[in-house]
Amino acid sequence: MRRCLRKVEHAAATADPALAERIREALSELEAAYARPSERIVALEAVLHEFKKSRPGGETLLGRLLRVAVDRRQGVWARRARRRGTTQTRRPTASLPANAL
Repeated sequence: MRRCLRKVEHAAATADPALAERIREALSELEAAYARPSERIVALEAVLHEFKKSRPGGETLLGRLLRVAVDRRQGVWARRARRRGTTQTRRPTASLPANAL
């Protein structure tokens, strides 16, 4: 998480036209470090929280960019986790025999 935050802050400090791409790369690297969608969601939230904490004084363009990127990624992982949970819930009942009564 700290590595991702450092990369985001470094990207913010430089006048880089590829800022959005550098942020995406940092967030992708962070997500790759965690296996479960719930862990990825928490890690993304932690990066966003720490970034906001380190830059008081309102939301900047970079802050909005990071927030939108994190929100989108968290939405993707939440949907995947729900689908996985639904699949796991339905699978055991599919193997039950039909009611003979």
